[in-house]
Amino acid sequence: MEISKNSTIRYQRELVREFADLVTKDKRVERFRLDSVEDPKTATLHLDGQKHRFQLNFVVTPTTADIQPSPSPASPTETKPLLVVPRLTPAFLDACRQAQACVADLNGQLYLRAHGLLVSLPALPGRNLRFELEPRNVFVGKSVRIVRSLLADPEGVWRQADLLKRTGATSGLVSRIIKHLQRQGLLKKVDARRFHVVTPSLLLDAWGQADDFNRRATTHRFTTLEQDPVRIAKRLRNVLTHNGPHFAFTQWIAAWLRHPYTEPPVISLYVPQLPSQAILDELGLRPVSEAGRVWFHLPVDEGVFRETRVVDSLPLVSDAQIYIDLLKTGLRGPEQAQALREWSGFLKP
Repeated sequence: MEISKNSTIRYQRELVREFADLVTKDKRVERFRLDSVEDPKTATLHLDGQKHRFQLNFVVTPTTADIQPSPSPASPTETKPLLVVPRLTPAFLDACRQAQACVADLNGQLYLRAHGLLVSLPALPGRNLRFELEPRNVFVGKSVRIVRSLLADPEGVWRQADLLKRTGATSGLVSRIIKHLQRQGLLKKVDARRFHVVTPSLLLDAWGQADDFNRRATTHRFTTLEQDPVRIAKRLRNVLTHNGPHFAFTQWIAAWLRHPYTEPPVISLYVPQLPSQAILDELGLRPVSEAGRVWFHLPVDEGVFRETRVVDSLPLVSDAQIYIDLLKTGLRGPEQAQALREWSGFLKP
């Protein structure tokens, strides 16, 4: 039976109740049984003729400090700790895997690891339970400005004041996102005021998984008679610099300028508004509904214009933004994204 759930968790008793309800309804874990539905303390997994016992630890706002690895080596009869949380993010789940710790959430994700035992289940469709104060999505709007800045210097040591200056976000938002990323094990404190990115690749992966380009930008496509991609880009730069607001190139042309892999099939750039018809005429651009050689992206949030750099006299979005913008496109975009990510200069300030 498909379980549909979209709610928030505020208290531990809600977490306990919802987990018990999930276990009794999720047919995938019919061999996973709680000692009590009303007040579960332990659970038993019957698998391959053996019984594996788990001590349940319900944590509404988990941090990496709550992760307890299973005893190693452990016999099937030895009780193993099982952390239960409202929602497992990819980064927190990866931290549990690295520690060989058992964890479950209210959306159906389950990871059990011990000596001679490995069970891994994805989330169920239609479920989106979470902690009430958890940011709904740290990878949209002004929230993602914080992630973008962190990945612009992933080896650096940061203070909240640094992010306030570089992102233009409010102190409240910056504080909430920092605390959330710390809880998920993506940021770690250096001292009372400073912190650093633990694993940049995990932060980048979490951003890539959550990103929805069509929701954060509107694209206008145009044709041009010019074929050379760099000439097109420089022609755009020359005209827009004198006639329009700020802009920044992204996707294929930006990746090509950072680390050539495949010749750019499209020249795309972010602009806060579409150039006037007079400027389009000057550029020799004609609108099309599909394909096109030049794409103007109008972003919902102008944070994309932060953390830019200039290469060959052309303004580019940050490396992380180039990667994200290519990741879910066609025209060999994912290949170019991977080549950029594997380059030794990727994410270097």
